[in-house]
Amino acid sequence: MDLKKEKLDIIVLAGQSNAEGCGRGEVSEEFVPDERILLLNDEARPRFENENGKDVFKLDDSGTMHVGVAEEPEDCLGKRGVFALGFAKHYVENDLAAGRKALIVYAPAGGTGFARNEWGKESCLYSRLCRMTDYALSLNPENRIVAFLWHQGECDAVENVQFTPAERRVYYREKLSCMLEDFKQKYGLKNLPFIAAGFCDEWYLQNKEPCDAVLAGTRDVCAAEKGAFVETGGLLSNNQKTENGDNIHFCRESQHILGDKYYEAYKKIAKA
Repeated sequence: MDLKKEKLDIIVLAGQSNAEGCGRGEVSEEFVPDERILLLNDEARPRFENENGKDVFKLDDSGTMHVGVAEEPEDCLGKRGVFALGFAKHYVENDLAAGRKALIVYAPAGGTGFARNEWGKESCLYSRLCRMTDYALSLNPENRIVAFLWHQGECDAVENVQFTPAERRVYYREKLSCMLEDFKQKYGLKNLPFIAAGFCDEWYLQNKEPCDAVLAGTRDVCAAEKGAFVETGGLLSNNQKTENGDNIHFCRESQHILGDKYYEAYKKIAKA
């Protein structure tokens, strides 16, 4: 396709592994690729590598961008659910103007957070997110950012073990707010729909106190930004769905439901 001729509504997706999409298992309804829903990624390959017995975050310095029709990633274990795809499906069916397409800027990275400066205003992942957004906007002067979908916080619930719950809440709120405000200022977005969500129940209930602090900080930012916070109680983990031992990631069906919930939150923001 000639991307210079496409007018794109840009959906930013950022955070860690539940934003990447690690959902496994059967679903009640398959996601069907749609030529109106595109996805942008790059060759930065965010990952952790072992150096002298310590996991070190790595990000390749690659400006190579790829755009294609969005679909659920698939490997030897099958498809993985990504909630942004469900969000985009609802968006194109209900909000997309004639002659336009939706583009997901796919910028999450598993296991990352503010505590180790992987995310934050001066971080490598935020810089990468902005490079990807710059590229998306550069393709056509009529391209525009329509939503910022965020799912992160598991990392920051377990790092900084010295924090009290109150300190953890303030730390998370300030880090997320500072990064989001910089993004809005950079792209001239006074009223950017910002949506975040809670954690997977099975893992959350085992780590409730620090998780509650992070979630309180997330809710603070959503309230200050006139955004929306999505509740996730009752959504099954991979372990609950497939018995694979993974209790921190939403299963594929839960990812699909989460996409519905993010879109419902988006519509509430739009009506406010």
